[in-house]
Amino acid sequence: MTEDILRRAAAEARSAPEPGWVDISTHIQQKLRSVTRRSRPILAEADSGGPLYVADHVLVSHLRAAINALPGCELSRVSFVGEDGRATGAAVEVVASYGQDLAALGEQVKALTFEVITDLLGPVEPPFGTDGIDVTITDLSDH
Repeated sequence: MTEDILRRAAAEARSAPEPGWVDISTHIQQKLRSVTRRSRPILAEADSGGPLYVADHVLVSHLRAAINALPGCELSRVSFVGEDGRATGAAVEVVASYGQDLAALGEQVKALTFEVITDLLGPVEPPFGTDGIDVTITDLSDH
């Protein structure tokens, strides 16, 4: 009998909303919406050949998806090198799985980074190729 009472009380406690939860939730949502992330515009070339600016966080999110899709690799950080609003290279930091060929992985990351940059920005002027991309393995993981 005591067990039934406790089970019923626990079920009611789970189903009853916490007072003020909706207000807290709305407050948190408003705070999250007010958070800004600074982004640097990077000069790209539109299909028409005219100038177009792409926010660097767009490049980072595409790069993160591409690099994280590589087996045993995860993007840790990336900085774009450039002048006059143009990307002229990148410094990429990744975490890699222990036991793989890190030199080969570095070359894959370089090629992939250059591919993402040129896909999103169009022809890069001045052209820098993969030699303008530095890759650093900052940590090893056991995954």
